[in-house]
Amino acid sequence: MDEMKNENTKAGNQAWRKKPRKFAPKSRLGSRPACLKCFSTGRTCDGYSETPFASKVEKAETESTHHHKVIVGRADICNNYHPRTTISAYESARWHSKYHGLNLRNLQPFMILPVTASTEGEIMSFFRDVSIKHLNGYRPCESWRQTLMFFAQTVPAVRHAAIALALIYRNQYLDGHSDNGSQYQLPSLKNRLPGHVPLIHYNRAIQLLLNTEKRDSTQTIAVTLMICYLFTSLDHLVGDNVQAVKHLRGGVALSRSINNNATLSRDANDDAPFSGIQAIINQVTQQIRRLDMQAVMFLVDWTPVNLEETFKMSHLVFFDNNPFQSLDQAADYLQILVTQVMRLRNTRHQISPTGTMPPLPSCLNHTVRGQLETWSRRFEFFLQLPGGSSSPSAPASNTQPLVTLLRLQYTIALILLEGYGPGREMDYDKFLPQFRQCVALAGEVAAAHHRYVGSSARATFTPEIGFIPVLYIVGVKCRHPVVRRQVLEILRRQPMREAAWDSILTARIVERVIEIEESGSGGAAELEQMAPQCMEQISIRQRIEALSYTYFPGGGGSAARLEIEYTFCAREGVHVESLMI
Repeated sequence: MDEMKNENTKAGNQAWRKKPRKFAPKSRLGSRPACLKCFSTGRTCDGYSETPFASKVEKAETESTHHHKVIVGRADICNNYHPRTTISAYESARWHSKYHGLNLRNLQPFMILPVTASTEGEIMSFFRDVSIKHLNGYRPCESWRQTLMFFAQTVPAVRHAAIALALIYRNQYLDGHSDNGSQYQLPSLKNRLPGHVPLIHYNRAIQLLLNTEKRDSTQTIAVTLMICYLFTSLDHLVGDNVQAVKHLRGGVALSRSINNNATLSRDANDDAPFSGIQAIINQVTQQIRRLDMQAVMFLVDWTPVNLEETFKMSHLVFFDNNPFQSLDQAADYLQILVTQVMRLRNTRHQISPTGTMPPLPSCLNHTVRGQLETWSRRFEFFLQLPGGSSSPSAPASNTQPLVTLLRLQYTIALILLEGYGPGREMDYDKFLPQFRQCVALAGEVAAAHHRYVGSSARATFTPEIGFIPVLYIVGVKCRHPVVRRQVLEILRRQPMREAAWDSILTARIVERVIEIEESGSGGAAELEQMAPQCMEQISIRQRIEALSYTYFPGGGGSAARLEIEYTFCAREGVHVESLMI
């Protein structure tokens, strides 16, 4: 009997398998159960609805892309990915797509995209903990970092750009950097990881922008500006400064177009509040325009966009004798003045040996000098106020290095503005006390920066300009042998990059200038035997007057090199040399 019951039970349990199952389409949403809290309190529960933004992300990530327009690119293709391209603001309609819900309300909590591999999660953690921290190390801004991380975690195109940047930074600047200065090499985007992983993510970010619906929106403008910022940083990081400048110009042009058309006002279909998206765009625009303003520190023929209008506006502000409202405001106004000083320097005194730059009005020198003096008085008065050395966007412990950096940049700007008189290169000798002050301030900034990034960093990168170009100017313009060698010591203390400036390459250039001016013939052995003991021993005809250099990364069997061009004071002819790295 027991056996018969068991057989009947088994037959009943298997009966359902003999009946064909009715087909019905499956819902991706599944059931919508009421939560226990709503059920127990008698409230109506809406269940767990689908997140619109998540579905858009999934579609964007899985959609197959086969064709896109290469705006500015290279002829090579790696792993079936398109060549690297430059984002152009004049093709902005190609980038725009619908990223719903991208507003300040989503910042808390984050809606984090799922990672496809554990290594990708590790890279995103590195981007959050290290890369973002270093990108604006000189002027930390917590709200900007939160916005950048929000985009990297929620927007696929930004995430791929962030991963590419973090991969290069982690593998080249923290793990694989050589301690041997003679073997120093800038990192490369290609041939560094199996399968060209950084390049894959770089190109994937571009594809996600180019293969989208043609539609202007404030949300996609914010995404595109973020990509411009990250690509500018990435290409500076790998030493491709030409490509970085193209990305920077594209981002600046796009940010200008926001104010020149009605894109923001006519975009009535966006779900996000106008003020929320505008705040995000203002944040990234401020970062991009700051990089645009700083580019004059490494490009002799660079003119920032809207510089004249910005300078006129700052001139009106300086009529007000009130102190600065914040440390960030003081830094922004000084950057405008430093930019004007560099333009005056590069045009009137022909820093470029080719001498092809158009002249600037002679009255501009007097105007800039007066504004520098006014800036200094207002800045020092601001620091005396309660809380004057703090910044609302950064912790108090991070603002003192910025105060030191601003004093350093102000001092070198004043030297450049007043240093070139009738005596030409000999006039710089009278600024020896100021040069000594610059070296001391630069040493403090460098030490603070090394503490900030941590001892584990073997080399660091930031797209911002700090103290490296200042040490370069001191090294080539101050002929005091001790001060010059102090410059070399600071530059070689820890390898680091500031946009196009590389501390090791800069040290190599300064060293070569010292060899030329102190030995007469340029030999290192003769330099040790005949090094002058004071500045006056270097005659005017031995002094280099105009100096420029170009970095050529190695590739295709050729070694990396620096090509320098210079002229001697009171002598004709342009000299060209190649320095192997």
